[in-house]
Amino acid sequence: MSNYSHILYAKVLFELISNEKDSSKMKRNIANFLDFLVKKGDTKKIGKIIDVTENLFYKKTGKRKITLEFARKTGQNNILKDFFQEGDVVQEKVNPELIAGIKVIVNNEKQLDFSLKNKLDNLFI
Repeated sequence: MSNYSHILYAKVLFELISNEKDSSKMKRNIANFLDFLVKKGDTKKIGKIIDVTENLFYKKTGKRKITLEFARKTGQNNILKDFFQEGDVVQEKVNPELIAGIKVIVNNEKQLDFSLKNKLDNLFI
């Protein structure tokens, strides 16, 4: 395993693919990047690298990735559609640990937690 951080890797990956218009060159860049990760023994960092690279893309484009977590499958994102901007990537996840309510995560960073679990957890702090 190398001493390179997942953030450094993400910045390199972002530079390799963000300005590349030719899809075959982009695929080759990604393949070479993955080969480098394998050689350095850093394949366990791939998830974090992808998350940071994704956030860099959202910052560059001004778009947002919004994750809505519900305790069970619902159609409640229609209630929240006024908060979304054109181009936002909206993803719904089921998280039974929430018990009830909603948790909103923007670009894997900012968070609003209106879940019953959060309220119960805060009762005992």
